[in-house]
Amino acid sequence: MAFRLGQYVVYGELRNTHNYSTFGVIVLRGEEPGQETALRLELTGNCAYDLQGKCFRFTPSEDSKEDAVFRAEDHPGFQVQQIGPTGTMTAQGWVRTLPCSVEEFMRRAELGEPPPTPWRRHLYLEWYSQNGRVVVEMAGALVEECVREPHNEDDEGEWKPLPNLALPPEMRDAERAAGPEFTLIRQDGDNVHIETWTPSRPTWGEGDDVSPSAALQRQLDAEAAAIDRAMNGESEESDDDVIREMELMDYCIDHSERQPIFLLLDNACQLRPPEEFDEEEVEAELKALLARLAVLGIALDVCEHFTPRDCYRLLRDKILSEPHAFAELVGTGWMHHVATYEYCPECQASDGLEHFDSDERQCLE
Repeated sequence: MAFRLGQYVVYGELRNTHNYSTFGVIVLRGEEPGQETALRLELTGNCAYDLQGKCFRFTPSEDSKEDAVFRAEDHPGFQVQQIGPTGTMTAQGWVRTLPCSVEEFMRRAELGEPPPTPWRRHLYLEWYSQNGRVVVEMAGALVEECVREPHNEDDEGEWKPLPNLALPPEMRDAERAAGPEFTLIRQDGDNVHIETWTPSRPTWGEGDDVSPSAALQRQLDAEAAAIDRAMNGESEESDDDVIREMELMDYCIDHSERQPIFLLLDNACQLRPPEEFDEEEVEAELKALLARLAVLGIALDVCEHFTPRDCYRLLRDKILSEPHAFAELVGTGWMHHVATYEYCPECQASDGLEHFDSDERQCLE
């Protein structure tokens, strides 16, 4: 199961301009204007290569019919400040879409006259947080890249459309087709998933699957920090919830002790040495470990000098043995950030903060 938020999104802005860090905000539709819920993402990892190194924003397409409202009471325990590792995060690719309601499509399909299902751009953002797997999936989203940063609050900066790097399906299928196209329709509640399959023409010497979807599945990367941007209101926890969690934090400080993280993780002592993995494997192990830490409310911020292998080694050999966690706070909204710059000789020699941009520096300070 995953939290799927695409139907609620009215605006999003993410930044992956710093090493192994993806952060920003995603605004979810409220009952009325000004009642939106603003998610703050502080993720460890990079986006896929089409978004890596970029600040980008996205909105639903102009003809989108989505009007679903995100209500906090319908998603108990969902944290508005999300930490954890990135999964697949890309704005390239294509997806089939419905031109009508689910009911009408199914009725016309039963009559043998299904309406056409046009291809549209596929925005897919996935991460693993305190709430497990979270996905924002949007068809036909308008995606723009920032080409000039804002100078002040009244300056929006300059943005330009981000091209879709994936081959249009008709070109890809024409090159690879060896038979008729099949359309597979799967209904999941009110959602309909449409997949197409065309037999591929075999090629001598063809290696691993190089389709865009397969390539994107191999793009898992990570880090943490934050962005604040002016927007029309934010949904927050109730005052009672905030007061309860502050009282719990005060209690922990006065009467409890921080515990080594490994005591709260199953099989933490069985983590294999980083030398046993190649580059892809060690990053996968790092992502899995960061996802488990996110459930405990613990995030890793990565400086410019650390690779995924360095991060995994630091967590395994040092951080997991250090007292960073209050067991009583697991499952609440409290989070604890551990930063690699505190363990990095290069960062320590230059105060550690010059490697972060202004948004990230404010978050860390």
